[in-house]
Amino acid sequence: MIELIGVSKTFNGRTAVDAIDLTIPKGSICVLVGTSGCGKSTTLRMINRLLPHDAGIIRIDGQEIRSFNEQKLRQQIGYAIQSTGLFPHWTVERNIGLVPRLLRWPKQKIQDRVEELMTLLDLDPAIYARQYPRQLSGGQAQRVGVARALAGNPETLLMDEPFGALDPITRDNLQNELLRIQAQVKKTIVFVTHDIDEALKLASQIVVMDQGRIVQVDHPEQLLRHPANAYVENLFGSQDRGLKLASLFPVRSLFETDTPIQANGLKAPGSGPEDCIEATDSLRLALSKMLWAGASEMPVVDANGQVLGQLTLEQILRANGK
Repeated sequence: MIELIGVSKTFNGRTAVDAIDLTIPKGSICVLVGTSGCGKSTTLRMINRLLPHDAGIIRIDGQEIRSFNEQKLRQQIGYAIQSTGLFPHWTVERNIGLVPRLLRWPKQKIQDRVEELMTLLDLDPAIYARQYPRQLSGGQAQRVGVARALAGNPETLLMDEPFGALDPITRDNLQNELLRIQAQVKKTIVFVTHDIDEALKLASQIVVMDQGRIVQVDHPEQLLRHPANAYVENLFGSQDRGLKLASLFPVRSLFETDTPIQANGLKAPGSGPEDCIEATDSLRLALSKMLWAGASEMPVVDANGQVLGQLTLEQILRANGK
């Protein structure tokens, strides 16, 4: 879907991006990570020509981006940033409908699209459509920003630290929203973040950058298990990579192994979520619940509270070591 071949960018004689090669598969979430100044945001902005690249080739669906009309290219690529970039004097529905209006969609089609996206992002159109950005919480405003980026139904979505300014609870909720939406719409998403846990949670592909160069490109699990060098190892937490690895796998994944969760000697769960493990919980969360409860095993339940089996600490350790 997106190819960068020998792409470079300099500012006042300083190399910000140094001859990088990268292929981003269609329908994937590619997350760019690295320390400040490593070139990840510059790389993102070159894809939609907010910054022109000085050397190399950037292609989208096999077509060089310089062959596109600059404005039309940006209309075809969704763009969401940390500050949302909403027009303060426009209502929510007008902000979301910006790109469809530029694309000259019929009025009713725009209205339908705005309502569809607001509903998808848990923003009731009857309540929020005519509100202004100043009337929204930070999380609601960020949802509007994502809706606007998706409004023209682009195949590609660029996101530059979109959740960086939000509190941890809101940030986690929006990460879940993004994964839920991606499961439905299958866009090609290029996502920049400083947050390694966010990268591991969202990415199907992680690109690690350092001093304008790509150090490693891999799936989250492989990055944790086989970091290319000390920089990557330290970036991903050399001391707690085991916990980060455990966060990648849901408890239900143990049902798919040759040693599924045992159903013998089940204990009935208590009255609260701390008394059992949900099948959708990560192994990291399951481990945390066991530690908190001082237990070496706990019952696993499905979304309906039905007990599926008993998960032991030994099974978590064995699964994390594979």
